[in-house]
Amino acid sequence: MRPILVSASAAVVALLVLSACGSDDESSSGGDDVGAGLTTATVGDVGSVLVDADGHPVYTNEVENRDTIKCVQTCVDFWPPVKANGDVPDSVDGVDGRFATIMRPDGGKQVTLDGQALYTFADDEGTDAVKGDGFEDDFHGSHFVWHVVTASGSASSGDSDDGGGYGGY
Repeated sequence: MRPILVSASAAVVALLVLSACGSDDESSSGGDDVGAGLTTATVGDVGSVLVDADGHPVYTNEVENRDTIKCVQTCVDFWPPVKANGDVPDSVDGVDGRFATIMRPDGGKQVTLDGQALYTFADDEGTDAVKGDGFEDDFHGSHFVWHVVTASGSASSGDSDDGGGYGGY
């Protein structure tokens, strides 16, 4: 009887260890987890822009401010938040401004630049495209206009080749 008790105890311990390694609720809001993975890259004819650890251009929008996250629910399917995983650097070489984090309504931490929440765009295919610059869409009663973050740390003028939007969600 003793070997069965030891085996059962070992199985419980193994389950606890494995469950601790699983993902947390923060992954439910989509997005890329970054720590020190932000950098700059030259993208097409836009020039030098801020990119995440996977090389995706990073955006801000005109709706949110230092205290308010409005891109939630279906919005994050199109605009995944740049989420913090561990420490976020105060600065990134080539980018003016201070990086920090803000708590999202879903409980995750999102990276900010000078208080503006950072996102990627689901339709961008790596560093060779900036399809979301100047993009307009509506989610949950808010009209969003998105701008790629240039290496200076400012939002671009937003002249996107894609004038369309996803419509009201």
